[in-house]
Amino acid sequence: MNVLHISNDFGGSKVHVNLYKELSKQGVRQTIYCPVRSAEQIGGNEFIADGTEVIYDFVIQPYHKYVYHIKRGVMFRSLQKKVDLNKYDLCHAATLFSDGGQAYKIYQEYHIPYVVAVRNTDINGFLDLLPNTWPAGKKILRNAEKIFFISNALMNKFSNHKVIKPILPEIKDKMMLIPNGIDDYYLDHVNHEFCDGNKVLYVGDFSSNKNVSRLCEAILELRKEDTFGGVTLTLVGGGKNTNNEVQTMIDAHPGVFLYLGPVYDKEKLCDIFKTHSVFAMPSIHETFGLVYLEALSQNLPIVYTKGQGVDGLFDDSVGIGVNPLSVIEIKNAIKTILNFKDQFSNNSIDFEQFHWSNIATRYKNLYKEILE
Repeated sequence: MNVLHISNDFGGSKVHVNLYKELSKQGVRQTIYCPVRSAEQIGGNEFIADGTEVIYDFVIQPYHKYVYHIKRGVMFRSLQKKVDLNKYDLCHAATLFSDGGQAYKIYQEYHIPYVVAVRNTDINGFLDLLPNTWPAGKKILRNAEKIFFISNALMNKFSNHKVIKPILPEIKDKMMLIPNGIDDYYLDHVNHEFCDGNKVLYVGDFSSNKNVSRLCEAILELRKEDTFGGVTLTLVGGGKNTNNEVQTMIDAHPGVFLYLGPVYDKEKLCDIFKTHSVFAMPSIHETFGLVYLEALSQNLPIVYTKGQGVDGLFDDSVGIGVNPLSVIEIKNAIKTILNFKDQFSNNSIDFEQFHWSNIATRYKNLYKEILE
């Protein structure tokens, strides 16, 4: 089979490249079409594989975010010039609106079936804020062969959205949950031992969405309690728009916060995970959150966000969901895990489902089913 992937975030996401690599290993011939906004997005995740071609297209302009239908037309005309659309059996759009709009137009003009994934930005951006895109979104959903979600939380949020509810009976049978995978290194080194102590860990950027400032505040509040005066927070990562604010908090409390900076080596990250007792990332919005799974692979209970990311993917033994806007809830979740460590573990998780090879096999079989 010959598959066209439309992925505007290919240059900035390891998730997409991991899936495409595995599909290539399984014999799927594919072209990855990646429209970009700047030259910096070109070439970041490119890989070489038999039967796989990557095409970058510097076509997205800053004003396009305000004129969805003009953007869609401009992008489609550019796509037609860059790619021979007659040679594909199936199209896989990595997002509902930005990429799915192209897949729908290909379906209209070339009668090529397509599947589409729904991401957090499709809901928080388009469905919540851009009513002019809603009619197009409904057409994309109605004509897609399959609609993919990477978490239960995302699927539930989508299903209950005011824009989607009226058409849900038409599309619900096409909706499928296929989670993201994580790097094989973590899956090959799953740890079931629990680390004693009062050390909390955060890994990620310091954007406002990641909510690191509130996490730091929660740690400071928890340390005010007699039995938790020794709780510390280790931070790995950094950057983004609240970096200065978080760094100021780190500098003001050197005995509370330990900043390690970015750590990319998987072996070193595993060692860091193993020396902590709780992983906390109370993001405002989270499509999936691979780092939750990386932490769970090393048996760290997680503090995550209710209704986001991995919420609903596992039972309560893996951690506690919180309202990310409540410092008290974040504090109490960490406190509960530290108080009742023996009630939390990764023993109930089937980590095999998160191997990218197994996930790619699921997609490949669905492609075949659609084309039969």
